[in-house]
Amino acid sequence: MNAILSQDTYMMLAAATKKAVKDAGGSSTVSEYLGGTPRQNVERWYKVPMDRPGERFVPRSIPLFRIVEIEADVVSSGGLPSITRAIASYHGFDLLRRTDKTSAGNPVLAIGHLMKEAGAACETVTDAVADGVITPDEKQKCISDLQKVIEAASQALGSLAGADCDDD
Repeated sequence: MNAILSQDTYMMLAAATKKAVKDAGGSSTVSEYLGGTPRQNVERWYKVPMDRPGERFVPRSIPLFRIVEIEADVVSSGGLPSITRAIASYHGFDLLRRTDKTSAGNPVLAIGHLMKEAGAACETVTDAVADGVITPDEKQKCISDLQKVIEAASQALGSLAGADCDDD
């Protein structure tokens, strides 16, 4: 395995780590939460040393189990797992929250849920563009509702792919 990440990729991951630490309450809070990991070590995970002329870029990384611990705290308080999302994006994937597990195995329920979410999103977008101006609040509501449509579509597709359907 010879894959070496570029400096830009390390900087993107450092930014995602910094956001996760901030969302979890900051480096001091994360330090306490992780059982006394020194605050400086927590900050070292996301501070990318800038190259000085003649110096080599030396990446730093956060241990995987620490990512899980920090993001568990962020997600439990309603936030998004920014490091995991950045890694998924790097590999060309979107990270979607699992929703409505009851319809996961039933394609009819999954499609019904998709239609419900699509209808709500259409109403939100129509209301937002009605006056020709989309406010920041309307923008956030549109993004949220459209994300729900994407999640429901993904769930419906997965449900349909795994379903035993009758040939009529």
